[in-house]
Amino acid sequence: MYYPKISIVTPSFNQGQYLEQTILSVIEQNYPNLEYIIIDGNSTDNSVEIIKKYEKYLAYFESKKDKGHYHAVQKGFEKSTGEIMTYLNSDDMLYPHSLFIIAELFQNFPQIQWIHGMPAHIDEHGKTVRIHTLPKWNKYRYYRYDYKFIQQEGTFWHRNLWEKAGSYINTDYLLASDLELWLRFFQYAELYAINTLIGAYRLRSANQKSLEQLEAYCKEAEIILSKHQLNEQEKKELRRIRLIENTLLKIPILKDWKWLQDKFYYNSLVFRFPPNFDFDRATQKFFLK
Repeated sequence: MYYPKISIVTPSFNQGQYLEQTILSVIEQNYPNLEYIIIDGNSTDNSVEIIKKYEKYLAYFESKKDKGHYHAVQKGFEKSTGEIMTYLNSDDMLYPHSLFIIAELFQNFPQIQWIHGMPAHIDEHGKTVRIHTLPKWNKYRYYRYDYKFIQQEGTFWHRNLWEKAGSYINTDYLLASDLELWLRFFQYAELYAINTLIGAYRLRSANQKSLEQLEAYCKEAEIILSKHQLNEQEKKELRRIRLIENTLLKIPILKDWKWLQDKFYYNSLVFRFPPNFDFDRATQKFFLK
């Protein structure tokens, strides 16, 4: 069986308490064509000692002062050569066998350019404490500022998509560079989802930037979205989607049960109608008389 090379980058800085669990969640899968890269930002705790313990399993590692989290991710990707890519933060984890699942999906379904699994949370001890229902995503949800959240842990992409999107993660942003990357990916490919556990985000009791600065993340995300320029086809499609939503709000049961409206809207109208379906004519004919 052919195993495509998977490149995983872990940015590391003073997360020695969790780093070993992160590393083991990757290397203990025994995936035969793994390129694992760790970029440490000159940690002052025991992180470097832990990394050196597993150095023989790594394609590359360094411990140098950098310009922050996303700068470390970019440095790692510049060292990578795999046809499948992701990054895994130094306190998060992959689930067992997830690399084999991802490899098989990319190999058997060439239309997949990027994919993610079910959003999941682990606690400080690595125990799974929360699994979310699998959301459906497309770029028009982002354009409507409905961006919370594509979980980065467990999102993988093909190098071809990375190259089409510019081969970089934007280091101008402190918190929401993942969202900016997703926005660029959406310009070239649909995000696929699989109903299984791939990666997990760790919930911690203290010193967790993504939770403590959630409001700042959202402000940064909305700045990124506000700067994005839609082409004419995207503008037309967004108008149609808004028309559909306004139409749905005229239906009492959907207006009263917002969760049902969202389920119907995202799972059916956006994703299953034929691409040449005349939304304007249909909604005017049946609902807007």
